[in-house]
Amino acid sequence: MQSSFILLLAFAASTYGASVAATKRVKKSAPEQVHIAQGDMEGTAMTVSWITDKKVSSVVHLTDPSGNVNVVKGKDEATTYTFQSAYESKPYTSGYIHHVTVTDLKPETKYSYQCGDSTTMSATFAFTTPPQVGPTAPFRFGVMGDMGQTNNSAATMQHIISGGYSATLLVGDLSYADSAWKPGMFGPCSQTRWDSWGKLVEPLAANCPLMVLPGNHEVEQDGAPPATQTEFMAYQARMAMPAEASGAKEGNLYYSFEIGAVHFIMLNSYGDYNATSAQYKWLAADLKAVDRSKTPWLVASMHAPWYNSNVKHHDEIQETGMRDSMEPMLLDAKVDLIFAGHVHAYERTFAVANNKTTAGAPIHINIGDAGNREGPCPDYYPQPEWSAFRESKFGHGEMAVHNATHLQWNWHRVVDDEPVSADSVWLVKGSDGIVAAHGAGASASVYDGYQHLLNKKK
Repeated sequence: MQSSFILLLAFAASTYGASVAATKRVKKSAPEQVHIAQGDMEGTAMTVSWITDKKVSSVVHLTDPSGNVNVVKGKDEATTYTFQSAYESKPYTSGYIHHVTVTDLKPETKYSYQCGDSTTMSATFAFTTPPQVGPTAPFRFGVMGDMGQTNNSAATMQHIISGGYSATLLVGDLSYADSAWKPGMFGPCSQTRWDSWGKLVEPLAANCPLMVLPGNHEVEQDGAPPATQTEFMAYQARMAMPAEASGAKEGNLYYSFEIGAVHFIMLNSYGDYNATSAQYKWLAADLKAVDRSKTPWLVASMHAPWYNSNVKHHDEIQETGMRDSMEPMLLDAKVDLIFAGHVHAYERTFAVANNKTTAGAPIHINIGDAGNREGPCPDYYPQPEWSAFRESKFGHGEMAVHNATHLQWNWHRVVDDEPVSADSVWLVKGSDGIVAAHGAGASASVYDGYQHLLNKKK
């Protein structure tokens, strides 16, 4: 674990320069585990989150490209939570968790920032805001799932950092804090693993919005009383997604946001999803409000995959139940693409609905292969007709959004050099709105076509 962090930090420092010297703190009580997320629907706000070991005020010093510094104070006091694990005799109490949202940001603009209490501050980090919502601005985003904190996790993050993405989606199973601390032990929660994960992920997450959703390892209710009975306690406290801005009422469990030509929907496989649930009603309202003239691409994500030909996690109730409940709604809304994790392998489908290849249905991509310590899932059932490509390797995905009609998807194995794509496909939207996949299996750099568009914009 320690070697993973050192390796990642060295790489990140070489990529971002001095701004990512995340472990060089002036004082012991300085902020740590810094991470950011898009703070509103449109990307004109960014929420900065961090942890301190003392209760202090929450302040962000934001520097714009002209060198002007804006001091933004948090609206809420820092909070802690206490968790009693069935595995450990003493309860765990977190550090003080801070969330500050900076607003009125300009699109495609680089800002630097420090966070702290104005006396003891973090290192300097930087982020670039996403392009303005609309069908024409190209951008790229990364996708991973089931991350954990291993050497493979660190290598995956190196790949993602080098991608320079506008955002990274993490589709559940973040820290694996619900399993024992020691490798080889799988037991109830060890909350200190959230802190080690927060330090590991900082070189990426402090400089690129990390948009997360909960997986089964975030539920963290693992025993009878006196063990903590509140589900998602650590996840809800530590993360700050734009749920309220998107009309969601259950914290960070589900929400939506937009970047450029894409409307993103983030769902919770481990909460209520039937037609009477708050999540179902929110999803119906969110889909109804989507303006496809502004965001022609509609992308949904959840942790448990609806279509999966791997032996592991096959047809679990969270998969079949959620699919039965919500698939008709996503089909009616003409969702283009669905990301999921949970299975520690990679699989891309053809357009599929009701367990059949179906023109106009979403393409599903399972990408629960970021590097967790449970290892890859190598065993498959005979390949269904709806399964286009599958491989039991760790890695991450990258989507280049070119315009209203063209996306380019690439999956990178963690064992390869980052520009090498193990699975590559173009998704092209026809005049009828139906998406067709082209060039499956192509092995080429992801950057060529996208860079041409960027150069043309300049």
